[in-house]
Amino acid sequence: MAVVTGASSGIGEATASELASRGASVVLASRAMDKLEALQREISSSGGLALAVETDVSDRGSVEAMVGRAIGEFGSLDILVNNAGLGLSGRIAEVRAEDVRHVFEVNAIGPLNCIQAALPHMGEGGRIINVSSVVGRRAIPKVGAYCASKSALGALSDALRVEVADRGVTVTSVYPGTTRTSFRENSRRTRDEKRGWRPKGVTPDKVAQKIADAAERGPRDVYVTLPDRLFVAGVTLFPGLADRVLRVWAKD
Repeated sequence: MAVVTGASSGIGEATASELASRGASVVLASRAMDKLEALQREISSSGGLALAVETDVSDRGSVEAMVGRAIGEFGSLDILVNNAGLGLSGRIAEVRAEDVRHVFEVNAIGPLNCIQAALPHMGEGGRIINVSSVVGRRAIPKVGAYCASKSALGALSDALRVEVADRGVTVTSVYPGTTRTSFRENSRRTRDEKRGWRPKGVTPDKVAQKIADAAERGPRDVYVTLPDRLFVAGVTLFPGLADRVLRVWAKD
């Protein structure tokens, strides 16, 4: 059985559908119950098995109730996909602390809540998949607080990976680049700042395929495209050059 958070749209919706098509029973977790129910019907009509559970990942009680229903319905928890996330744009000198706090509650504490609720029900062969971002590896201007939340998720993943290795549970970090979803439009803004040029990006289905592959094999890190991997390699090897390039990109 697989739990997918943020399953009402975008990467989460595509991942839930992909896992179901590969034979997994899927728990759909999100706050948007109407969208979850529509996805549940779609998966069921295709012969899959899905359970929609209204869930706020930033609320520990909500997460524990979701995992309880999942175990009650399916009896085991094999895969956890921590996908639910919230964006935030704004320069560091201007971003509101309350917005940063909320984004961390969703993007970092949310996965922590899910991990702590799921782990007691995971046995050998369990998979924890945390959906981060390439900007969690290298922060970029105007979205620094969001990048920080994804960096925090990466740190949690790295520590957890070692801690649960002897239990036979794997932890995978997935680093998508730009994805063609409504994520950007639904992000919080500090003000009406321009966000700069962005690549066209990939479809949620492509990311979902990578996540589903990771659920089968349990790799350490997953990049969706070669340019994503090259971006991370480049900014790691040449951080000063990356700073200079990003200074141009950051101008209003």
